[in-house]
Amino acid sequence: MESTIVKGVNVLELLVRSRGSVRLSVIAEELKLPKSGVHRLLGTLIELGFVQQDADSGRYSTTLKLWEWGQNIIADHPAKRAAAPYMQELHRLTQETINLLVLDGDEVLFLDKILAARPLRFSTQPGSRALAVMTAPGKAMLAHEPDAEQIIQHSIATRPRAQGLDPRQIMADLEEVRTKGYTSANGSWTVGICSYGAPIMGRDGRAAAAISVTAPTERVDPAKDAQIVEALLYTCARIAETVGEL
Repeated sequence: MESTIVKGVNVLELLVRSRGSVRLSVIAEELKLPKSGVHRLLGTLIELGFVQQDADSGRYSTTLKLWEWGQNIIADHPAKRAAAPYMQELHRLTQETINLLVLDGDEVLFLDKILAARPLRFSTQPGSRALAVMTAPGKAMLAHEPDAEQIIQHSIATRPRAQGLDPRQIMADLEEVRTKGYTSANGSWTVGICSYGAPIMGRDGRAAAAISVTAPTERVDPAKDAQIVEALLYTCARIAETVGEL
């Protein structure tokens, strides 16, 4: 039986992912919990300052308290602290969108982003997640995971978007990272978008994080491709030196 804490966290997660206000009945139905129990949980979360209720509609939504806590946590993340100035320089050199990501299970979590002056039609936000096997930076980090093959097999077996992917091709992409220091993807996650990913290596031989450069394919010719790769590898190497000192 789930504890009250677990149920409360599940309610919070549902509200966060809904990106808007939600009726009590919808929460109860989604979580398969009795309305009376959900009402008590929401009352506690309101008292603690995590949830608010709209007086007119009666719907529930999260407050900014989670964001406030998250900002305090992310500000002290070693990779984010080390990467910030170098991401600015990489953005200046490439004039494209720069992302900082970490690996979390079989997903990548976006920690930070600098948008291009002419941003992409589709763009993730800090706090967004994506399947690691479907992104260049995800593969850049998986290449240095000792259980990478198991992570890949799990994603293909359990994630609808990953079904149909060729594990042999993914393993070949990981070998490319280990050989060349980076990998790239052209439209594998989002059509019309080029993505380059390289790891920020930690002292333990695993990737502490990864940097990606994303750009519309029409903006990337062979010369721009070479420029992005050179700047990305240099940036990740410099950040890795700083991470090792933190």
